[in-house]
Amino acid sequence: MNEKRTALKAALVAAALVGIGALGLTTATPAEARVWVGVGVGVPYAYPYPYYPYAPYYYPPPVAYAPPVYAAPPAPQAAPGPQNWYYCSNPQGYYPSVQTCPGGWQEVPAQQQ
Repeated sequence: MNEKRTALKAALVAAALVGIGALGLTTATPAEARVWVGVGVGVPYAYPYPYYPYAPYYYPPPVAYAPPVYAAPPAPQAAPGPQNWYYCSNPQGYYPSVQTCPGGWQEVPAQQQ
């Protein structure tokens, strides 16, 4: 197969040279015009009519956003302690050391320790 292609190419080149040589070797006076004919092998590539090229891709302009502003979290506050203590006279003691008080609880202002 490769040998056939090589032989075909050589034959085409030889035919083209002979054809060009025959045209170019005529005797011509300086006033005559010469015409050169070339032989080309191949398929021309053309875009189908009408051809509209692709538009370049559009890149939108960059947009700068301000970073979000977050409020500072509120400062932790100490949980309020009990405002009153509860005292029982029988049995003597404060809640929660004494769980039940049959005589009733007495409210006592809380004291700092």
